[in-house]
Amino acid sequence: MFLRSALRNWRPKVHRNFAQFDSFSTFSSRNSNVSRDMSALVFSSLAVATAMNQYFNVEPVRLEAVAAQTEDDEEETTTVINWSGTHQIEVPNKSYFEAETVEELEAIISKCHKMGQSVRPVGSALSPNAISFNEEGMVSLANLDRIIKVDKENMTITVEAGARVSHVIDALREHGLTLPNLASIAEQQIGGFVQIGAHGTGADISPVDDFVTSMKLVTPAHGVVELNPDKDGEMFHLAKVGLGLLGVVSEVTMKVVPAHNLMEHTYVLTRSEAKAQLNDLLKKHKHIRYMWIPYTDAVVVVTNDEEDEHSASLVEKSKQAKAGQDSFKPLRELLKELSKDSKEPFTEENLEGKGFGELRDALLAFNPMNGHHVETVNKAEAEFWKQSEGYQVRPSDELLQFDCGGQQWVFEVCFPTGTYESNAGNDMDFMEKLLNKIESEKIPAHAPIEQRWSANSKSLMSPANGPDGTLHCWVGIIFYLPSDDEKEREEITSRFKGQYCDLARSVGAEFSAVSHWGKLEMPTSGQNFLELRQLMNSRYPLDKLNAARKFYDPKNILGNDLLNTILGEPK
Repeated sequence: MFLRSALRNWRPKVHRNFAQFDSFSTFSSRNSNVSRDMSALVFSSLAVATAMNQYFNVEPVRLEAVAAQTEDDEEETTTVINWSGTHQIEVPNKSYFEAETVEELEAIISKCHKMGQSVRPVGSALSPNAISFNEEGMVSLANLDRIIKVDKENMTITVEAGARVSHVIDALREHGLTLPNLASIAEQQIGGFVQIGAHGTGADISPVDDFVTSMKLVTPAHGVVELNPDKDGEMFHLAKVGLGLLGVVSEVTMKVVPAHNLMEHTYVLTRSEAKAQLNDLLKKHKHIRYMWIPYTDAVVVVTNDEEDEHSASLVEKSKQAKAGQDSFKPLRELLKELSKDSKEPFTEENLEGKGFGELRDALLAFNPMNGHHVETVNKAEAEFWKQSEGYQVRPSDELLQFDCGGQQWVFEVCFPTGTYESNAGNDMDFMEKLLNKIESEKIPAHAPIEQRWSANSKSLMSPANGPDGTLHCWVGIIFYLPSDDEKEREEITSRFKGQYCDLARSVGAEFSAVSHWGKLEMPTSGQNFLELRQLMNSRYPLDKLNAARKFYDPKNILGNDLLNTILGEPK
């Protein structure tokens, strides 16, 4: 069996016949000299680091993947696991494809079309809902990662769809350019980055799909199709966030901007201050996000603006103010208190060097589904952020990325909230109702609840689709998976998919909130399915999408159970 996973931050110190790859993506069967005893080892983030250090003497580094293989590959299966470790499938090896060239990709799609063989495109497997998975067949774009052209005159870059965002940023840096925005991390492949409708934050900045100027699709029924807005109009805007259903994206051309530094300011407001100041902050700052800490009167504000003549002095004053300050102390002190009666209590010595994410996971692990315990942890986190206030200046592509934490369940919704010039207030109404419900029902809501904003997208299937000038709000809830205890993980999963997501959907219904495409899970009940299908029909042109699917992919080889359930079949 092959094990293909989106694991991060580790590498063996010693040779153990591991296959290692410089991306989240899966790998081809030609790289087969790997250890069989790794097939059951599936963790991420802190869990990976802990397990690997304990059992296999490994140390953290950047972005690798691990695999395991049995001798008779042809009759075996490939195990595919998404980055957050929440979804896993088995794919017959004969139905798992990796193209070395665009010509090979075209041949694979053509042959699968003739045979009626499912072949769902997969990128870095980053989506929390594993939207790219199909156990009946998949094609990886990991090897299609060329930077084709940087056009400084027209301020665009053309790349193959398997190029990672970080790779694209590195290529642009040599030309004094960068991407207009990022979506928290930069390890997506460009094809998925666009097709999923990824977004960053900035009330006057569209989701990333809106920066696409042309794209090539390898379609099952019509071969290679090149789309652009002048020639293809509505079909172009339908295909930009096509979810991999109209064809496999092989090439993307996107707008770029001059490289620039940003000054980031992190500080904490009360809930009333955050509400009162929001509209001014949205217009004042290029990028802004709120991080609400449930059960506390604390909202972490993170703003990013282009560096100016005042930035250096603000950064210097910030450094002086924080000199000698230990922002991690509230977290360490709580860990020591909670563990003092255990056989192996936490001490200053064994906590030395632990980062924020590790400390938070360790705290939550004591009782992650107990509302009172989570409240205690969240209060310590709020103190951490209050002691972490300050300024920093770094390149935009560094500051627009941030640590998303360890293994986790996440659900994110998007809804309109008026216009950039006149916010309708839906963003604050949503948060007030969500927090009131969380705290009255004592839901163990892990921090943070992240709130971001974007301008509209012209892509018809974007959650932020709307007229020019409209303002859209994105809100994400989270449950971390800090334990590898199967029973506890099942309880966390059940409560997240049930009680917590149901609450977010019920609050969002008033605002016509729809899920981020990479975070929408399969309906959990018949009623949930009916409500979801009604919402999808009200927010998206599903008739046009499914008509296009019927034209480009009449045998539906590019779909999967999740998308067929949510969107219906091609017709």
